[in-house]
Amino acid sequence: MIVSDIEYVTIIVILLFGIPILYNARKIGLLKSFSYIQLIKTINRSLILQGIIGLFLIFLIWIGNSNEFIFDDILIGTTYTYLVVGFFMYLPSLLFLNILNLLIQRKGKNKRIQ
Repeated sequence: MIVSDIEYVTIIVILLFGIPILYNARKIGLLKSFSYIQLIKTINRSLILQGIIGLFLIFLIWIGNSNEFIFDDILIGTTYTYLVVGFFMYLPSLLFLNILNLLIQRKGKNKRIQ
């Protein structure tokens, strides 16, 4: 699918992914004292809100298809891009970060035991 108005769609998708992360980072206090483990926890907590946003976008598409919606192309492009980026880029990278975090914690635990 070729998305029309790609500039607007890109900005909206970046904001939809970034705002929950920034909100949770500010709530936890990550901006004052940065920690890799806290960053991963922040991104994991943001995943819940980002999933809700994805479901809400799908719901808006469903409602928009039944009515004549003015911004239909932008909304469909945003939902499509949000879901593709989320499933094929965001989730695999988050999985990689969590596996890396698990390996770091296990290695640290093994050093403490020895």
